[in-house]
Amino acid sequence: MQQFPSISVIIPSWNQGHFIERTLLSILRQDYPGKVQVIVSDGGSTDSTVDVLRKYDNQITWWSARDEGYVDAVTKGLAKATGDVIAIQSSDDYYLPHAFRHMAAGFEQHPEAGFISGGEYAIDLDNQVTYANSFTGPITPHSILFQFIPPQHATFVRRDMLDRVGAMRREVDMCADIDLWYRLAHHSAGQSIPAMLAVYQLHPEQRTSTSPKWYPNLVKMVESCEADAVYGQRFHLTNVERRNLYAYWEVNWAGKIDAAIARPLAMRKLPRLLSYSPRTRRVILGATINPLIKKMLPGSMVKRLQPGVAPVSNAPLPDLDWWSK
Repeated sequence: MQQFPSISVIIPSWNQGHFIERTLLSILRQDYPGKVQVIVSDGGSTDSTVDVLRKYDNQITWWSARDEGYVDAVTKGLAKATGDVIAIQSSDDYYLPHAFRHMAAGFEQHPEAGFISGGEYAIDLDNQVTYANSFTGPITPHSILFQFIPPQHATFVRRDMLDRVGAMRREVDMCADIDLWYRLAHHSAGQSIPAMLAVYQLHPEQRTSTSPKWYPNLVKMVESCEADAVYGQRFHLTNVERRNLYAYWEVNWAGKIDAAIARPLAMRKLPRLLSYSPRTRRVILGATINPLIKKMLPGSMVKRLQPGVAPVSNAPLPDLDWWSK
């Protein structure tokens, strides 16, 4: 791959008129010497999205027409993409400065990588950072399931690898991006780099996080790959790993919807708590015992018992409004 490979950024879009101009400017204002193609696949937004897209008509490829959701929008964008590297960026998230240069340096340093992923900041509607995530090292099927899920908004895929695994799968639409990284990693491990590449916008209209489809889609992702003749030969969970992973997912995702839904699921697993891995134990206790302890103890004591949040990086926080200048 050349030093500065061409990039196609696909933006599936639906009624994010408040945010999408920031997304576009974070791409158009990158200091990247290589060719950058911007494709907005809008599903027929009825807010101000189309007005924003018209402003950048000579710099982006876009259309606005009814589609069948996220996977369909990305698939249509991929059909127009010409870059050697493909990125999928949400219309409410955006890149940090130098993100594309960091990506190119990552591929140069790790030419064997099928995809490169970096760190992310999550911000609330007041632009305050609520958390930061980063991970350094190879991205394998096992690491995706048990350690770190590459954030879509900070991940870049080699086109030749994407052509090898095919497009996103509608049957796992809620976790279609995770499924894509998971299948890619079966063929060629990705690489996480330490650079923070993107910002994840938290807001009430997000399509993710509280859907009841998360747990069944994730299980289907794993089971369908293990049943496949190609993927199944490359990676399999052990019975112990499967039990721990599915229990963790079931309680964790139910808790994101409603703690009252997660509690009985976790209570059924509580008698055999010690047979689970530390990660699964934590999510079981978090849905059962921990809330009771918090009610019984004084608030000041609970606060002292909570572990401190480890800094993700010693680097200063970047200018999150850089795209507007």
